Amino acid sequence: MWKEICCSRSQLQLKATLTGGQSFRWKLLEKDKDNDNEEYLGVMGNILWLLRQTDTQLLYKIYGELPYTSVRRLKISCPDRDKTGNDLLYPVEYYENLLKSYFRLNINLEEYYSNWCDAHNHFKSTAKDFIGIRVLNQDPVENLFSFICSQNNHISRISSMVEKLCMKYGEKICDFRDSAYYAFPDVEALAGKSVEADLRENGFGYRAKFIQKSAQQIVEKGGLEWFGELEKKEYKEAREELMSLTGIGPKVSDCICLMSLDHLQAIPVDTHVYQIAGAFYLKKLPKTKSVTTRVYMEIGDELRRIYGPFAGWAQTVLFCSDLRQFKADHSRKRKAE
Repeated sequence: MWKEICCSRSQLQLKATLTGGQSFRWKLLEKDKDNDNEEYLGVMGNILWLLRQTDTQLLYKIYGELPYTSVRRLKISCPDRDKTGNDLLYPVEYYENLLKSYFRLNINLEEYYSNWCDAHNHFKSTAKDFIGIRVLNQDPVENLFSFICSQNNHISRISSMVEKLCMKYGEKICDFRDSAYYAFPDVEALAGKSVEADLRENGFGYRAKFIQKSAQQIVEKGGLEWFGELEKKEYKEAREELMSLTGIGPKVSDCICLMSLDHLQAIPVDTHVYQIAGAFYLKKLPKTKSVTTRVYMEIGDELRRIYGPFAGWAQTVLFCSDLRQFKADHSRKRKAE
């Protein structure tokens, strides 16, 4: 049975938010002949979810879950077990609060879009086709190791690597439609001495070393408590500390700051963002094959100057607008109209 949360499409667009390169554990299911709504299946918070939306509601079903085990579950306090005979482990409010936290539904996105449209004509011309895009509030452990897998990689292969990590080191949640689904492993499970060799055998290449070494360093720094400390620090200080980990450069550290540590001014600069900046914001940017440290910081600082303390969120909208699959979707819609 579907459960409902009031949420309009202007406040949340599932497709671009879930499949636009923030998280790699969601997939669009094939449409049922009796259902015109798109449905997304994915693991978040040790739960296997099915999501869909209408013009006014976010709908969800839960197909499997593990007990609440960690403070890193999106800052939701540990609930008491449900005693009403419900099939779920906890009261329905717990699951609603998880989704609200994950999508940051406490933030009025229409108000921010309006401010960003006023800040720059490029956003104004882009936003009308890309409403409701949210920055996910993710588990920092899953986010960090997923983005290590993302280096020099494409989304389908990143997703495959992340699932391999979960299958090999995570706890099984359930089976669904002939597939098994797993929770993302704890950082301690990725810090073992055999992890690097095992991952190399499974096609992770040089990323295998980055995963094992950075996991070991996180454990030595205090594990989950260390991430909590980074959240309390100033953005640039937290960013520098993240870059002390093996294999974590400026882009990955900014992804973690933005998507897991509430530093919403963080700007991950990749080739898409570099091209957008050169075309619309910093037209005198040098033409380089790779983004230098100076250019990286210049782009981030300029976007922060224009879009303010939520600049990373505005940049996420612009990033999605530049992705080929979403451009194609909106081109088809315009032709249909």
